[in-house]
Amino acid sequence: MKHHVTLAAALVALLSLPALTVTALAQETRASATAKLDKEFAASDANKDGFLSPAENEARMGKMKVGPGKTLDPTHTKRIAALFLARADTNKDGKVSKAESAALMGAVFNAYDKNGDGKVDGTEAARARAAAKGAAQGKATPKR
Repeated sequence: MKHHVTLAAALVALLSLPALTVTALAQETRASATAKLDKEFAASDANKDGFLSPAENEARMGKMKVGPGKTLDPTHTKRIAALFLARADTNKDGKVSKAESAALMGAVFNAYDKNGDGKVDGTEAARARAAAKGAAQGKATPKR
């Protein structure tokens, strides 16, 4: 069960929070990541009810880039959307509120921000992505 939780966390970090995509020399602040997430949430909330339904979440995941010009295939889209919903939907009502999404983004931001300075630099982001990818593939997490 622990491996499943680790895999879910890794996939959520790797695929569902593009607000933390940082180049090698750039820095992402909590404020800038939150602004990106707010914009993405609004765009994903197709019916504008303030929640991401499973269908809206799946549509969102299906559009996310996983490489240059590549998106997830439908099978993986469903799996990642289900993992995100399971992780983000803390009150288990079957949908994700903006607050729930923000809470998950905050937890991922904290995990990326290894030195606790309120910024994720390129090195921290690369290290976190490598750790998430390694966890998703069942490999050991790189050291800091």
